[in-house]
Amino acid sequence: MKVELILKKITHNWFPKCLCIVSAVALYMFAKTSRLETKTYSIPLVIKEDGNLCRSTLLPSHVNVIIRSEPDNISGIQNGDIQAVLDLSYYTKQGNYNVPVSASLASNVNLSAPVELTVYPEKISIDLEERVRKGVNVEVPVYGNPKHGYEVEQIKVSPQQVVISGPKSMLENINQVSTVELSLEDKKENFTDVKKIRAINRHISLVSSENVNVSVSFKASLINKTFDNVQVGMTHLSPHLEVDSIPEVGFTVSGSQLIVEKFFPSEQNVQVDCSLITGAGEFTLPITVNIPDGLKLESTSVENVKITVKEKPVLVNHAAEVNVNGSEQ
Repeated sequence: MKVELILKKITHNWFPKCLCIVSAVALYMFAKTSRLETKTYSIPLVIKEDGNLCRSTLLPSHVNVIIRSEPDNISGIQNGDIQAVLDLSYYTKQGNYNVPVSASLASNVNLSAPVELTVYPEKISIDLEERVRKGVNVEVPVYGNPKHGYEVEQIKVSPQQVVISGPKSMLENINQVSTVELSLEDKKENFTDVKKIRAINRHISLVSSENVNVSVSFKASLINKTFDNVQVGMTHLSPHLEVDSIPEVGFTVSGSQLIVEKFFPSEQNVQVDCSLITGAGEFTLPITVNIPDGLKLESTSVENVKITVKEKPVLVNHAAEVNVNGSEQ
């Protein structure tokens, strides 16, 4: 009997009662939500692409995550507490897809309700294509000049090739990757260095090691130099003879730049042997070129020179000869 009485009281004027309850709940929710604040965070976009497909579309590095919650919650949230993920691992066929971006709070962030997360943009249009691997050569760009008189003999890279991975259409036109620049400035001693391979773009990754060993060897620079108008030296010429006009010749040498630059030829370096000349006349004699060790004679302007030899004039004593009587003879 009491139960029936209770039910009768509850159902009496039930519509106004329900209306009151709904209104009360609405007022409570309005009062609660009117206290909520919003804040926008710029969050790095995390890409998950663990499948056989990969993106060939340039994606934004960050997305905006809007959080709506009570002031106390908002004040305690940092950028590092939020994660924005674009998951591509579920797609198995090439094509264009509008992929949703999901946002969540870190598991160690405990906030009182309500907490609303909204991501902008909500979806991103992405072209997905087959992921492939390819072996490419490694290039080492260099700058600076070796020490004066030296040049690079060899630059050896180990390994010479690395494996990269990415969209098939992008890898088709990539045949090499490069390291960070290597300085050769003022160097002459052989050395080995470790250099990092530069990233190509966000779509292509290195499968093998990011570093390579670079070995550089040097050698002395070799040059050719021509010397003109070098006076010829006359050797073993009889003391009573002399050459009317000393000839000049030219010659070219090759060798280490440092040695060539210090070589200044004279008549000691180009000579003619006059030991067989016994009297005046015209003679054609071979020249001999003497050069320092480390240099090589490449050519001479002539092989023989023509010289005119004459007797040296006799010096006459014009002093008066005095005879025994003191008279001039």
